[in-house]
Amino acid sequence: MAKQRHLSRAPITEALIDIHVAPRDGLKHADLTASIGEPGFGYYVKGSIAQGFFNLELPTNGRTPQTKAQAELVGVRLHSLDERYVAQFRTTGFTLSRLPPYEEWERLVEETRRVWAIYMARLAPRRVVRVATRFINNLRLPMRPGDSYQTYLQKLADVPEEAPQAMASFLQRFQLVDMETGARVNLTLAVDETPESPPVPVILDIDAFMLIDLDPADAQVWTILERLRQLKNRTFFSTITERAAELYQ
Repeated sequence: MAKQRHLSRAPITEALIDIHVAPRDGLKHADLTASIGEPGFGYYVKGSIAQGFFNLELPTNGRTPQTKAQAELVGVRLHSLDERYVAQFRTTGFTLSRLPPYEEWERLVEETRRVWAIYMARLAPRRVVRVATRFINNLRLPMRPGDSYQTYLQKLADVPEEAPQAMASFLQRFQLVDMETGARVNLTLAVDETPESPPVPVILDIDAFMLIDLDPADAQVWTILERLRQLKNRTFFSTITERAAELYQ
């Protein structure tokens, strides 16, 4: 594993904070859009957020299976005027994403707290039920076909010795549990297609989250998020090798 430290050229492509809520009774998408109106807090409305549903019915009489697909509007997507932040106001939650270039955690938290206060004031959620922070990294590794990923990644599932060693793509995903706090981490490593020449774009996606039950204004929300950030950092540096970390310092 790599030593934890600040990486001046960290390979972060997106960083976000996500808060799920129990909404106020009767809140509908129309109420949400009416509450936002003209945002007036340094953001503009980009569009609606839809959630899709797919249903497959298998008849017992031998008839052809029936499928049904539908979509439901569940939120509004907003962009900051400088296009550096994307906010999602949903009936069941709030997300703030920082797009490249990522600056620092403290600025992300500061902006999240500011916009979250507006979400609370306009939508009046009853409880916070889940908090998360997610960081998506693009590790552009100086590898050629046939090189071992173990040089840069810790404990990646290895290819059997007698099998072809040049890897075109892979997907490895774990859901990990921190036994001390009950927090969980979705850890995903993936390569869609290995190019013929370096660098190889390896996606390292770390989603640290915790199920809770707190008042939306409770300061513990931010204390928990800080602990999740520490868990995310621990997971990141334990996933890469020191040689990988040196690429970004």
